Amino acid sequence: MRTWKSTLSTLVVAAIASLLIWTWAADRTREVRVLVGSVLLRPTDPLKRFVSPATPQPVSLTLKGSPATMSRLQLSLEQGLVLFLDSATLTDEPGERVLDLAPLIENSLEVLSTDASVIAVRPDRLHMRSGSMVQVRMPVVSAASLVLLRGDATITPSEVQALVPETIAEAASKESAEATVDAKDLPEGTTHVVMAPLRLPVSLNVAANQVIFTPDRVQVQFTVAARSRTFTLPTVRVEIAGAPEDLKGFDISVGAKDELIRDVVLSAPGDALQPIEDGTTRVVAIVHLTPEELSKRINQKTISAWVVPPGVQVESAAGQRPSEVLVPLKIEPRTVPATESQPKPVPDARSTPPKES
Repeated sequence: MRTWKSTLSTLVVAAIASLLIWTWAADRTREVRVLVGSVLLRPTDPLKRFVSPATPQPVSLTLKGSPATMSRLQLSLEQGLVLFLDSATLTDEPGERVLDLAPLIENSLEVLSTDASVIAVRPDRLHMRSGSMVQVRMPVVSAASLVLLRGDATITPSEVQALVPETIAEAASKESAEATVDAKDLPEGTTHVVMAPLRLPVSLNVAANQVIFTPDRVQVQFTVAARSRTFTLPTVRVEIAGAPEDLKGFDISVGAKDELIRDVVLSAPGDALQPIEDGTTRVVAIVHLTPEELSKRINQKTISAWVVPPGVQVESAAGQRPSEVLVPLKIEPRTVPATESQPKPVPDARSTPPKES
């Protein structure tokens, strides 16, 4: 009996020692590394709540973990590390708030499933806005890329319901949902019936993940009339717009080195692209800044509008939808020189010597 107990005690001690040695060895193989990528804010109940910004937000993480963990998390950051925001984080009150990113990242599913620990996050905070989703009814129109359709397409059903952020509900109720038809490889003069996904118009400036359609696809019957041509501009200049009285107090630059929008794909029927191809007409991306955005000195914003000739459409930019391209910004208050801030003295006419005749 004593021999059995002695053997059991020896095994337990050996197991504990092995566990301690393994833990020590595992900690010794962990390393500190800086990973760069982006995070995505998502509500846990997208049917009831929305969060903005819905686009990827750049972050830099200082983490400690094993090499395998670092590789895994770097991939997650490159794809967009998803941070789910529950009702406790969002609360019932809509509006703007500031999120501490470190605890959200530490408690994300991707990080919790690894041996990583978060040492630092830059930026450590993120401004966001939340609110309720509102249901609106929208008529449906067809939207085909790179082709012209003959007459009006037949769409079934002709109306759909859309859950949209309350901030754009009124504007959305006056617009039409777009059934996106991929007809670029279809011959001219042929008729087709397809199930097409839906999207909101670019003018509403809403990310695809912030709208839920019911149904999410419609049947579209159409005839291809003519094919459009495409042309890719290597770079497009970004211009800042806003009220002059708002902009005059700030120095604004696009990115660190006045970055340009690259690989902008344009399409148009006939010879509508010719003025762009021969350089007589410029294409410009406009970023409009409001007084509130200037005062907050935001560091990025999506493109507000594209200046293109009639009939020309922007298909994509840098591989993204035109409405989803983020422009990095640097906004600094303008310093007024002391010589400009003080009124110039007015000469005293009595002390001015008379001119010689």
